Amino acid sequence: MEARTAFQLRVRELCESQNLTIYALAKRANLPRTTLLSAMDPVRGNPSLKTIAAVASGFRVSLAEFFDAEVFDEYE
Repeated sequence: MEARTAFQLRVRELCESQNLTIYALAKRANLPRTTLLSAMDPVRGNPSLKTIAAVASGFRVSLAEFFDAEVFDEYE
């Protein structure tokens, strides 16, 4: 699994557990919707560390907590 796919799966997992839409997450993370939608694109998504940190903040978790998931154990 590619790193971007692992990121996207983790975002979907946390959105579901916190009952958030991608749009609500973008607002909480103080990111433009287009930035988050681009990061979630299965083909072109390639989020920067700054975007990942903002996403983690939007979920109200640290970067360590964001990456502390099985899905990241499987990426290439």
